[in-house]
Amino acid sequence: MDNNLWKNKIVLSFIFAILCQSVYGIENTQPKQSKFSFFKKNKNEVNLVKKKTPKRVKITEVELPAVFSFKNPPKNISVMTIDECVKYALEHNPNLSVYEQRIKASKAGIGEARGSYAPMLTARVNYNHLDNNGSRIASTHTNSGGFTVGVSEMIWDFGRTTARINMAKYDTESAQYDYDYELLDVIYRVQTNYHRVLMALANLDIFEQNVRINTLNYERTNAMFEEGLKSKIDVVNAQVNLADSKIQLVNGQEELANAVIALQNSMYYTENDGFIVANTENFGFLKADYRKKMQSMDNNTKPSGFSFKKNNDGLITLSSGIEHNDIIQDFKLNPYKITKQEAVDKALENRPDLKSIRMVLKVQEESLKAIKKQYAPELTADLTYNYTKNESYYTNPFQVGASLGLGSLNPYQIHYQIKEGEAYLDIAKHNINIAKSDIYWEVQSNYVTMRQLERKIPLMNEKVKATLENFELADGRYSVGLSNYVELQDALANYNNAQLNFVQAVFEYNVARDTLLKSMGVKSN
Repeated sequence: MDNNLWKNKIVLSFIFAILCQSVYGIENTQPKQSKFSFFKKNKNEVNLVKKKTPKRVKITEVELPAVFSFKNPPKNISVMTIDECVKYALEHNPNLSVYEQRIKASKAGIGEARGSYAPMLTARVNYNHLDNNGSRIASTHTNSGGFTVGVSEMIWDFGRTTARINMAKYDTESAQYDYDYELLDVIYRVQTNYHRVLMALANLDIFEQNVRINTLNYERTNAMFEEGLKSKIDVVNAQVNLADSKIQLVNGQEELANAVIALQNSMYYTENDGFIVANTENFGFLKADYRKKMQSMDNNTKPSGFSFKKNNDGLITLSSGIEHNDIIQDFKLNPYKITKQEAVDKALENRPDLKSIRMVLKVQEESLKAIKKQYAPELTADLTYNYTKNESYYTNPFQVGASLGLGSLNPYQIHYQIKEGEAYLDIAKHNINIAKSDIYWEVQSNYVTMRQLERKIPLMNEKVKATLENFELADGRYSVGLSNYVELQDALANYNNAQLNFVQAVFEYNVARDTLLKSMGVKSN
């Protein structure tokens, strides 16, 4: 009896050792070399995170900062370049975190698919009571109990599990490419909103200058009316134009505030302190006083820096009050050097969304293989130990075996599963062709838009200079009575519109350039 118990302990220890080794082989991120190729990480398996995967952290609900007020700005407001804003967005954007978790989930799917080759444990404890009563036989009562422990492992299923493992690998690669494309989108949104802030600040310069000019116009026209040199209608018109310029300035301040909010929103900015922007390579309108302007943009701008200038005849002119070429004087355009064919080729090579679709095609190919392999048999190995004891005897058989056979098959269902898989495979192939065609034309369109703006901006630069000169001439003619107020105001409006259109064109160029880079799959210049 003691020998049998000792034998039972040896068998149970052997089974436990097998289970521990099997579990360790599955969970270990770098398993030892195995004779089965499906336990190896082949070259097609994506290496999504080269560094060690960080431990799972608790996700807490975000706490939003207090609403930033430009009326009471922080004393030490900082400057953030466009690259710093992009970096902040990449570190704080929750959408990227969602895509990262999708990658982790897809990677877990690889291990889940490999789990089909892992041993399966069965354990059962049983107790039976037999009560046999009858008229012709003696009544009997039998009690028996025992347990059963077994290990079953699938050795080979002729490629069905391998196909599922490959499906999980390609699906993981697809998730990685989806993450890369979302990364591009985050960068593009931040860059666009950053340039929108720059445009709003440049426009604010123009609006402030227009207020100062119209203020002097009104004061000059009123002074000339008192001298009998101008009519009352000129004074009223000057007052109306001054009011319009102030309204335009208020609208410009609103646009700047909304542009800053949009930028911070795209960055998921959660700091209590605000920041101001800096020049970019192709958007160089900022002046030294922009820090102060950002801090006080909720306040009305008071005209300053102007003084009346009288000529020998006592006529007042505004020439000294115009900020000559203020918008264009420091602007430099650095064209992006690339041909249209190079842009298209780079896009077809780099676009993450196209790569993701290609991985979907591979997933469908492996899925179809797995469906067809359902007709293949399955080779399994079993190890079972059973111990049973009743009132008079006990048994403890130990069984090792292997089997080769088919599971429950439904040929009719499998036939239509194959048809369905072939259809999805064709859809994936068509989606690749559609994506390639869309990218081909998208890049060309973005390229043409960028190049047209590169040619347009220098011409608009010349127009700003010409409208400024025309305004100065109109101002001089108005001062000596050779033109009326309508002509002067038209010249001023043309000058302001030329500046605003120039700033708009520079903004559109920067957006077009960023859009081209995004369509090429390039993260930065």
